[in-house]
Amino acid sequence: MVLDNKAPSASSAVVASAGQEKSQHRHRSRWLPAVLWAIFAGGLLVQGFAPRLKIKHNAFVIPPSLVSQGQRVDLEALMARERRMQLLSAVLTLTGALGLAFYYRDNLLGRRSPGS
Repeated sequence: MVLDNKAPSASSAVVASAGQEKSQHRHRSRWLPAVLWAIFAGGLLVQGFAPRLKIKHNAFVIPPSLVSQGQRVDLEALMARERRMQLLSAVLTLTGALGLAFYYRDNLLGRRSPGS
């Protein structure tokens, strides 16, 4: 009986690493769309729950809750907050949408994935 004490061949190492890459890709493909959807939804939530400044007759309408407190209303700070909320919403929504479009590009373009 002859025992073969040779080191594993290069081809078996390639097959093993390919299997690990597939496993890592499968694992990565589980969390990546969830993160992208969460970013997109976060942008929509910021947009939905952000306070709005209403405009009537070319003037801002101050919310009654701010006026009833009797404090001075800083319009610049109010407008700056509104702009920050709009910018945050736009960045999150666009980032999520572009990430999802890139992730699902094969489905969107009608191409088949190599594994199917």
